[in-house]
Amino acid sequence: LLRLGVLVDFLSHPVIIGFTSAAALIIATSQISKLFGVTAEKGASHLESVWNVIVAAVHEFHPMTIMFSLLALAIIIGMKKISPRAPGVLVAVVVTTLLSWLLGYAAGGGAVVGDIPRGLPSLHVPHFDFTAAGQLFAGALVISLFGFIEAVSIGKVLAARKRQRFSPNQELVGQGLANIASAFSGGYPVSGSFSRSAISFESGAVTGFATIVSGLMVGLTLLFLTPLLYHLPQATLAAIIIVAVITLVRFGPMLEAWRIEKHDGFVAFLTFVLTLALAPRLERGIIVSVVLAMALFIYRTMRPRIAVMTRHPDGTLRDVKVHPHLKRCKRILIVRFYMSLYYANAGYFETKLLQLLADHPDVTHVIIDADPINRIDASGVEMLTGLIEQQEEAGVRILIAHMNKNFMDALIRSGRIERLGGEGERFFGRLTHALKKAWSEVECDVCGNGAHCPLHMPKTADIAFEEDDDAHPRPAR
Repeated sequence: LLRLGVLVDFLSHPVIIGFTSAAALIIATSQISKLFGVTAEKGASHLESVWNVIVAAVHEFHPMTIMFSLLALAIIIGMKKISPRAPGVLVAVVVTTLLSWLLGYAAGGGAVVGDIPRGLPSLHVPHFDFTAAGQLFAGALVISLFGFIEAVSIGKVLAARKRQRFSPNQELVGQGLANIASAFSGGYPVSGSFSRSAISFESGAVTGFATIVSGLMVGLTLLFLTPLLYHLPQATLAAIIIVAVITLVRFGPMLEAWRIEKHDGFVAFLTFVLTLALAPRLERGIIVSVVLAMALFIYRTMRPRIAVMTRHPDGTLRDVKVHPHLKRCKRILIVRFYMSLYYANAGYFETKLLQLLADHPDVTHVIIDADPINRIDASGVEMLTGLIEQQEEAGVRILIAHMNKNFMDALIRSGRIERLGGEGERFFGRLTHALKKAWSEVECDVCGNGAHCPLHMPKTADIAFEEDDDAHPRPAR
């Protein structure tokens, strides 16, 4: 109810796809014992428990249980192939329940649903104890956070598959209200369920009304139909869950994340592996993965791309590393920094700029194209001020051009605009104005007034470009 959906921003796409795939696989493999009709010792981890089940199934299994498992799987998968809207789950439940009753499956040692208490849970006002609340707070916090992660993860995945908008705040408001209502009936904490969500999705549910219908049917079943479910094989329920959740195990998006950005792919696969390895303590894998994803993001912002630009014959500015054949100006250096300038990368920017000046000893003017710098913090302003003043003493003029509003406002608030020379002297709205200022000050037989400078706009250019790069050319503003 506090509308903390903003927390979902800390769950990156790689973390979500890795977690949902692993969680779906955990749910599916947890049903193996019911498919084979075996019992095995529960291990310290989920993987150990699955291994124990497999070992037990190799030595001993229940033939009729396997028959019901295969029959349920065949009905559900077969009817889905015939028609996605066919009620395969309902048919599987009806057919296997009838066969279980006719064949005496329960009497032969088969696991069935058995007796279900009839009626709805009684309502009562919960007793509040401050001592108990204090003792339960830490555990309740973990449960709520993990429930939030689970609900948002499955919600975003299913919404993306239907190309629908997902609202974390709306989901969390619903869960908050449901948990408050659940307290009056002594229910478990409420959250989005991987298996139930997957079953609803595979059954063709498209709106929230499907959940209302599902709730009403559960209520009617508890009131009147529980005896009919006595002979329902647990193997059928296991088959239903497996078919539903296995569609959530997707390695394609993880491989795609790897192709797009190695760091993202690594986070996705690590989340998948950690979630599997640490199950049933799934929150540990999530926490490690979220922290790692944030650390890698910060690392990338600490070492962003810095490009030296020069003029292309078509009038655009291009990165000299991409176009090494283009001519460069010996006196004027145009530098573009592709990231907000803040405390974590201010030192890197200064080091790289000083390195460029060392590599180009004839440069007398540096123009910083600030268009990609969305924001600058106090550390960035301080570094930039010191760098400009130091290089001024060394005979190198640093000009800043093409500043966006956030960048400009930060400099105005700091009072550095006037200290460093003001607009038209040090700071320029357009790159062409900064170039004209540099040409008026530079002492170069080639550049002169800029007419013959490699950075001059060619007369043959079809359109007047100003600040352009190789990926995103755009007309001058």
